[in-house]
Amino acid sequence: MRQVVFGIILFSIFVSLIPVSMQSADAIQSKKICGDKLCSEIRGKSCPSGELRDPINQKCYPGSSGWKITGYFLPLEKDYPRDPLVSAYVQGVKKNGSFDYTENNSTYYLKQFRSTFLKEIAVQGSGKTNENKILQSWTHDFISPKGEKTRFYHYGKCAMTFSGACLPLATSSLNEHTIMIAVTAGKTDMKEGVISHGTLLRIPDIPSPWNTRTYWATDIGEWNDKHIDIFTGYGTKARDAAFKITKLPPREDSRVLAVGFNEIKP
Repeated sequence: MRQVVFGIILFSIFVSLIPVSMQSADAIQSKKICGDKLCSEIRGKSCPSGELRDPINQKCYPGSSGWKITGYFLPLEKDYPRDPLVSAYVQGVKKNGSFDYTENNSTYYLKQFRSTFLKEIAVQGSGKTNENKILQSWTHDFISPKGEKTRFYHYGKCAMTFSGACLPLATSSLNEHTIMIAVTAGKTDMKEGVISHGTLLRIPDIPSPWNTRTYWATDIGEWNDKHIDIFTGYGTKARDAAFKITKLPPREDSRVLAVGFNEIKP
């Protein structure tokens, strides 16, 4: 009897020492986790027409290909300490109540900022000054002192999106629960490339770790194509991340999935 028991023990030890490569491939595959499911549960199964599988949780959602994905950031004036100071018109009055120009019942005064900082604001819309104020300039913010068309700037309480939601003042948006994006606005239709404000998205084709994040449509871009612009944060590191996302090939053939909705409350 003892010999039988001893033999069973030896056999059990022998089986446990069999290399993984010699074990059943199906048994190994069934134990692997794909998102929040076993890989064996989704292997060979395709999503319904018009849907794509989310690589994060392996569920099917409405989605499509052919999207252009870009990134944008907001500048910090402190990142350009060696730039020359240039004068710009700011809407409002100086601390003593004086101003340098008036047009259409609005007053403006001259103030100096770093040159590259102003150039970035002209492209991105907003930035944070050395005084920790949000300086903004929109597409149509121009005046004509001395008969010359000149861009003017104004202060805001926050870097505001079209929907009224404020962009977070962080050096990286990766720290946010959902990352804000600008989209071609409309009723969500992944095939046509329009997305309603509040839609939650995933974009698996962009660089890591951005490809594992959830995105929230809060802003409107100036495009008519299937285009999404991802807010990466403030400063030079956010700028580098925006460039990395924008330059990813294929530049106009990324997949996008609509995974939910979150109401926007400005």
